[in-house]
Amino acid sequence: MSVTVFPYFQPIIETATGRIAGYEALARMEDSAGNVISAGGLFSDQTIDVKERIELDRDVRLKALQQLEKLPDDTYLSINISPEWLQYLESLDNLPTLEMIKSLAADSSKIIIEITELDGDLEVIERLVERYREQGFRVAIDDFGTGFSQLDRIALLKPDIIKLDMTLIKSGATDDRRSSMIQMLGELASKLGSKVLCEGVETEEEYYLALSCNAVYVQGFLFSPATAEMQAPESTVVKVKNLLSHYRDQAIEATSRSHWRAEKIKAELLSLREVLRAANDDGDLEHFVAADHLLRFYICDRLGNQISSNYENSEKGWIKDDSHNGYNWSWRPYFFELLGSTDTQNRLVFSEPYQDIHTGLGAQTAVLFIDDSRILLADLRDEARDTDLFSRFSAMPAGWIPEID
Repeated sequence: MSVTVFPYFQPIIETATGRIAGYEALARMEDSAGNVISAGGLFSDQTIDVKERIELDRDVRLKALQQLEKLPDDTYLSINISPEWLQYLESLDNLPTLEMIKSLAADSSKIIIEITELDGDLEVIERLVERYREQGFRVAIDDFGTGFSQLDRIALLKPDIIKLDMTLIKSGATDDRRSSMIQMLGELASKLGSKVLCEGVETEEEYYLALSCNAVYVQGFLFSPATAEMQAPESTVVKVKNLLSHYRDQAIEATSRSHWRAEKIKAELLSLREVLRAANDDGDLEHFVAADHLLRFYICDRLGNQISSNYENSEKGWIKDDSHNGYNWSWRPYFFELLGSTDTQNRLVFSEPYQDIHTGLGAQTAVLFIDDSRILLADLRDEARDTDLFSRFSAMPAGWIPEID
């Protein structure tokens, strides 16, 4: 097979500054009409001899590294390495990329080695990462989130950068469950000490989702496709500034709406509390008409033991469910946050947003004291998260404790 491959460079944008922080080298070739197209499919094409694929991979990598002299100040070059090729090496002591760097007398601190898959021998991959780190390279892991089997490997390899899987970014901008998943993955990456990079960002909604999961870097067609030349680092600053301004304004509005909803919910729960304080039996609840967003409520003692039925809100009124009587909920964070607050009788605590397992709806739990010995827990549908883009990225935070007197 006779084909010429060459690198194009896609900018990687730093969120905090709006500048181009680096460039990912991506393989390109020309089709029969002379159009530049992706050459990525060549490297997994089983009809091409593996030795030829390896040579193509090394060829485009060398051509990318030869462009280091054109790399703007304070930026880096990211190149892809597939552990799949390691099985064809006699030893990890003589890695082709290290030999290329040595022959070019290049500065390894300006290069990020991007590991494109983690399905190989973990000991070999760990040794590979160690070899690159010994020579001053930083390491990134690509497509994090494609399989939770990666988690133990991520913790072991301790990458400098984790690139979140672009298919999650695509689906997360329109799907509440997916957005929750990617936010969780972003938080996990941060807790592991890695910087988060969201790739494949093509729309403003996808960019806002990236911001919500602590993305230090973003990459995608929203900013620029891969180009033959490395773009000026300042070329993206104005666009990012405008996007951040819009995100900030919309997030503030969404947060204000969350606070307004919290005040509304507070008034409703105070009314329910008064009914429960005066109630002698379940019949007293018949006259309390709850809003549709109140899914259910139940009562616990100070130790977290559920001492009432679940009261499910329905079109026919309250439906009792005794299946959770005696359960202990004291291990829930919102429970001890309420007990640990000052002036507990005048406090209302919200849980983290979650997906209600009974209805499949976005929800939060609100908790407050009924009296000295009883605590009211109310599961509330978060209607805004189903319809409001920014409300899915910002909600009433867990542990937010407004005064209720």
